[in-house]
Amino acid sequence: MKITDSSFLNAIGALGDVLGTGGNQKAQDSGALPEFKDVLAEALEKSEMISSENAAGTLALLTGTTDDIASTLISAQKSELTVALTVAVRNKAIEAYKEIMNMQV
Repeated sequence: MKITDSSFLNAIGALGDVLGTGGNQKAQDSGALPEFKDVLAEALEKSEMISSENAAGTLALLTGTTDDIASTLISAQKSELTVALTVAVRNKAIEAYKEIMNMQV
């Protein structure tokens, strides 16, 4: 499967939309595409935030400070999905790197 530069960046932008990050706001205001590193960094920060919210909610449920099991389960599911998405993006990046390294010059 051949991925063009614009389709790859659009997919990364869509990843930012899914995780609730919009990439670099300055780049969006000027009409340019956000830089890959900015979108990836924001997505990883959002993933860490969701994971820490899950840990806090689970701890609160286990210690008895809250009885809301529904929100804890939803938080756990969000955390699981963000980890799966992060791993998938990492695997695609490694696959792309290996493909580039195997190219003949």
